[in-house]
Amino acid sequence: MQVDVITDVETLAKLRQDWERLYKADPEAQFFVSWAWLVPYMRFYKGAWFVLAARLGNPGSPYVALMPLRMRTRMSGKTGLFFNEISMAGNNAADYTGAICDPVHAEMALKAFGRHVAQMGWARLNLENLRMSRERVFAFIGQFSRDIFAMREFSRVNAADNVDNCRCFAAALPDTFDGYLDNVLSTNTRQKLRRFLRKVDAGELRITRADADTYERDIDTLLDLWRIKWGARKGDRLAAILHNNRRVLRDSFRNGTLYLPVLWQGDRPLGGLAIFVDPVKKALLFFMAGRDEAVTSVPTGLILHGHCIKLAIENGLTTYDFLRGDEPYKFAFGVTESKINCAQIYTKSGRNNGDRLDTRSLNGIFAEVTRLHQQGQLERAENGYRQILATDATYSRALYGIGQLLSAKGEHREALVHYQTLANSVPTSAKAWLRLGMELQALSRHIEAAEAFRKVLSLSPDFAGAEFSLAKSLAALDRIENAIETLEALEHKLEAASRDDTLLAKTRIMLKRLKLEPRPSYIMLDPDRKSVTRVLSTAL
Repeated sequence: MQVDVITDVETLAKLRQDWERLYKADPEAQFFVSWAWLVPYMRFYKGAWFVLAARLGNPGSPYVALMPLRMRTRMSGKTGLFFNEISMAGNNAADYTGAICDPVHAEMALKAFGRHVAQMGWARLNLENLRMSRERVFAFIGQFSRDIFAMREFSRVNAADNVDNCRCFAAALPDTFDGYLDNVLSTNTRQKLRRFLRKVDAGELRITRADADTYERDIDTLLDLWRIKWGARKGDRLAAILHNNRRVLRDSFRNGTLYLPVLWQGDRPLGGLAIFVDPVKKALLFFMAGRDEAVTSVPTGLILHGHCIKLAIENGLTTYDFLRGDEPYKFAFGVTESKINCAQIYTKSGRNNGDRLDTRSLNGIFAEVTRLHQQGQLERAENGYRQILATDATYSRALYGIGQLLSAKGEHREALVHYQTLANSVPTSAKAWLRLGMELQALSRHIEAAEAFRKVLSLSPDFAGAEFSLAKSLAALDRIENAIETLEALEHKLEAASRDDTLLAKTRIMLKRLKLEPRPSYIMLDPDRKSVTRVLSTAL
């Protein structure tokens, strides 16, 4: 079993045929790993998502399993070190996560996926809302060595209302709505639902469905009602939740997988439901609801759920899934229970497996390290640079950054090593050679420094700072005439460019000092051997 890693949109697009074939064939597949729902959601996390794709044959062979995942980078508050964290690709929006497989090869594929992930660089693997058979789960997690990794399972019980979000409920739908009412619901629920659905038929209440003209309005109505009910509990996370749900609902409507009914009394919206439609698995999935809490005389939720169940049965669907949570109202709809898994596999060291960062995360880490550097958090910035270079020793921006940091600390020898690596790996970078020259100059290695500055000027002839630095090293080597010539040419160039800045001022000051300094004389008037030796030593 071979595992390919898909990370780019173009290759992902070529997966669609295999993805939809496997989704249709896999009895464990569910809507939140469908192409229609998950791929638009994944694309939002540009550069973070990846898909493990298992095949039996040579490259180009049909895939027999797919596992969509997502990686992000975090920093340990305790150590200040960065680490990678892998999650299921649908996290933060999907009620269920998992993989899709050819049933014949499912366990073999999950073992291959487990082996592959166990060899990657990460510190935490979050298996949240995992809807997968025990056989598949054990095939996957059995590949993680107990010497390196540990696992903890956790619950998803809301402390505020004691709702267990690892319990899931769905109603199996019969052939007719009357059959559902008569054989599934209790007498009281059946009579109440029929009475209010008659009010809808009579026009006392009305139900609209979102269409191309109204879906933005209806999504806003739903989310606003939901916000009024749950906003206080969500606290600082509210804005992000609303933004994420609005995007998911819009994408789903555009893909044709969202049904959004709104119940009205006159012109007043009483409530709405966001329902996902899965024609392949013949299911409706209730995602979220919002209702006017001030209206207590109309059972908004009962009416809308009843309406959707009736519609599902009339269209040949067989499942009405209430998704996660054991809220009491769900039991009135004749549901059966299933469970999902929430667990985390983590490295015992707390550091990335193999002490290496995932290469795809380096750009994001570098951006954060740069921010730390600019804010003066130098120890953390240095740790970040070193972690990047431990993964990619030629990462040019990290070489430059750590060189700057070390130079400012006076650690010129180590800074020099990094700039030498940078100049060798990017030999056309004038800035790399300039920094190399400056470190050599700080270490009084002026012959090498002068050569580095000449290299800068060969790459960028107008690099005024390199000319000034070259003059400094020439002066330090007692090549005063050469230094003066360099400074005079630089002064003329800066004046011609109408530059009246610090560099011009420094050039004039140094030029004046060199012209006023007496030239060293090497005429040996004393024939005494010791005197001759002393004068020669000084000259050299």
